[in-house]
Amino acid sequence: MRAQLAITYVVQKGREAGVLLVPHRYRDGKYLASKCKQGPHFRVGSTEELLSHMVSGHAIHMSNPETRNHRTPRLIRAASIRVEWVS
Repeated sequence: MRAQLAITYVVQKGREAGVLLVPHRYRDGKYLASKCKQGPHFRVGSTEELLSHMVSGHAIHMSNPETRNHRTPRLIRAASIRVEWVS
């Protein structure tokens, strides 16, 4: 069995503190990374590519479609994101 990359962020404040966010996958199947809200934005096809942008200091658009307040993507800084390999 091949290990997979898990990129997560736990919401720290607000009504839904403790909610787990994951990288937001857009309709075209891509993820989005950027230095700031205004851009430039980088569309990538895999979590491995997303990780390489995080190492470069890019923030990641993350969401959780099962919650009320975090369905739309939020820009989360790379320093706040947890990355681990899971089997």
